[in-house]
Amino acid sequence: MAYSSPALTLAKAAILAQLTVCPPPQEAPHAEVYFMPQKPEYVTNVPIKELTSEMAKIPDSTFATDSKWFVEGVTVGGVEGAQYGFDFTNLSDSAGNTCFYVHKVYFSIYYEPTIFLAKELQQPGHECRKKMVKLHEERHVATDLKTINEYMPKIKMDLLWYLRSLGPLGPVPMSQAPDQVKKTEKGIVEAIQPMKEKLIAARRARQGSIDTIENYKQESALCPDEAPTLPTPDAK
Repeated sequence: MAYSSPALTLAKAAILAQLTVCPPPQEAPHAEVYFMPQKPEYVTNVPIKELTSEMAKIPDSTFATDSKWFVEGVTVGGVEGAQYGFDFTNLSDSAGNTCFYVHKVYFSIYYEPTIFLAKELQQPGHECRKKMVKLHEERHVATDLKTINEYMPKIKMDLLWYLRSLGPLGPVPMSQAPDQVKKTEKGIVEAIQPMKEKLIAARRARQGSIDTIENYKQESALCPDEAPTLPTPDAK
């Protein structure tokens, strides 16, 4: 579900005799926060060598930091995608001086993960490793979903506190209202950014606890009858 709205939604304005100071809003602003996850897309035609070299360049990929390890699987998908919508109400006097108020802000986060399973894993004799790697990457996705769902109420609360700190805006001539609205929208988007950064930091910390050398060793040991693709850390 996505939302969009005009820069300024004009409510039925109470026409005042003279508007020199904006009265307090009749109701507190509202925030609607949505999480829009998509099912993972699977890509199985990329060789290990290419996965290893390419995924090391992607900050939000779940790639082991130890460069001695090869990549048999990786999950790519951040929480950067977002959409915003804004509704405002207003009060005007007979001269066109206008006070306007943030009525509601819509904020949606999109999550579209892609899971890469190395081309070599599709060959006969690698069924166990393919299953192991797939489960590992799906664990990354499950961790993302849990983390984002946990943080959405926190983002909503922080957003509400920010919106309520704005109070009435104006009065300004009606001709200046669109520019003032755009400025206010920009400020709201900038205020949300630190909230998103907290989520991104929490996500990276949790993902890092999955991508450890110890975990890779344990997972590799689950398929003793298949030649491991990953070398030991001491390999040249």
